[in-house]
Order: sequence, then structure tokens, then C-alpha cells
Amino acid sequence: MFSFKSRLINATLAATAVIPLATAGTFTFAASAQAAALTGEFQFQGGFTANPSATSLITLSKDKLNFTPQPITPIGITANTGSFGAFNTGNIGNIISFASDIADNPFMDFGNLNIPGVILPGENTTSITDGFNTFSLESADYSIAQSGANVAIDVQLWGFFTSATGEKSKGAGNLTFQVNNQTVTQVNSTLASGGSISNLSFSGGAFATVPEPTTLLGLSAIGIIMGVSRRRKTQVSS
Repeated sequence: MFSFKSRLINATLAATAVIPLATAGTFTFAASAQAAALTGEFQFQGGFTANPSATSLITLSKDKLNFTPQPITPIGITANTGSFGAFNTGNIGNIISFASDIADNPFMDFGNLNIPGVILPGENTTSITDGFNTFSLESADYSIAQSGANVAIDVQLWGFFTSATGEKSKGAGNLTFQVNNQTVTQVNSTLASGGSISNLSFSGGAFATVPEPTTLLGLSAIGIIMGVSRRRKTQVSS
């Protein structure tokens, strides 16, 4: 009996010694994950390509949202906080289908140009096309509302940001534009008949957050419990 109790006590003490170390490692992991992931918020607006001369614009059809010029549609990044303070420009892709939640992903690719949102002749655009520091869409939808004599269109965006080192953070945002001197009925009629509304300037904003540290700790707790259980089995069998 005494031998069994001794083994049980030793196993318990050993398991207790493991927990602080594992927990400390978990806190370190949580802190490093938050530090490496993209966090913060930003606003954006259509940019400009100098050669050939083209302003970044939107074309809306019933189920699609297309951006021009292609293959790169620059956007200027402003009011950027957190990780996004490192960027002044992005490249935005198309929403191919609102109904099926299909988009050109990554939907945004962040980087830097000499002038925010402006591609000068011969300028290196690698940073906004390299697939690092991106926002990918998981779903999107839009709503149409009358705003005075114009129609306001609001596009809701949900997805995730991926940092250059591969960490992911939750993200969401909105993209807005307007159709002048139209009614909601007129716009809906155009879209329903298979038509589109083009040459629209746009702006928007988005933000990124990482999972709460408690979530990361909760996931890691499973690993701690499994490790303690294995250790107890080893002690008892010995």
C-alpha cells in the first residue's frame, strides 16, 4: 500500500511540475502569435496607374464586382494603425460571385509604393503582388439604399488576414460607392436585366483581430492534460 501511495504522490508532484512550464510556454506562444499576426485597421480608396493612365474604378453587376485596371488595381492605404502602419498601398482583386462567395484571393495584397496608391511608370510593384501580407475573402454581400438623389451601395466583406510569416487573424470590412442621380428601383432594374453599372469610384475600411489569448490557452490546455496523463501512466508502470 505504501509503495503504491508513494508512486501516486511522486506522479502527482511530477505532473504538477510540468504544468507551470507548459503554461509558461503557452503564454509565450500566445504573445508571439499576436505579435506576428496582422492587427489594427485602415481605410482605403481607389488609386491611379500612370502608364497607361487609369484610375482604379468599380463595375457592379448583379452577382459580380470587378475592378479596373487589370492586372493590378492599386488602392491607397490611409488612417492605418497597428501592423497596417507599415503599408501605404494595396492591390485589390475581383469578387467573382456574391452568391457563391467566390473572389480573387488574396482579395487584397499590401505593400508600398513611392506615392501611396499610385503606380508610376516603370515602378516595381512586387510588394503588392507577392502574396505576402494579404486579406482573403470568405464571404461578401452588398446592399443598396437611397441616399438623397443618389443610390448608396455598401459591400460587406468577411475573411482573414495573413501576415508575411503565415499567421492568420480574423478580418472584416466595408467597401462603398454611389450611383448618382438614380433611384434604387432604377439600379435594381439595371442589375436584374443583366446590365451593369461602371466607372464608379470607391472607398472603404477594414480591421483585423487575432484570437483572444484565452482561446489559445484553452487549445493548449488539451495538450497539457494529455502530457500529464502520459506522464502518470509512465510513473505507474515503472
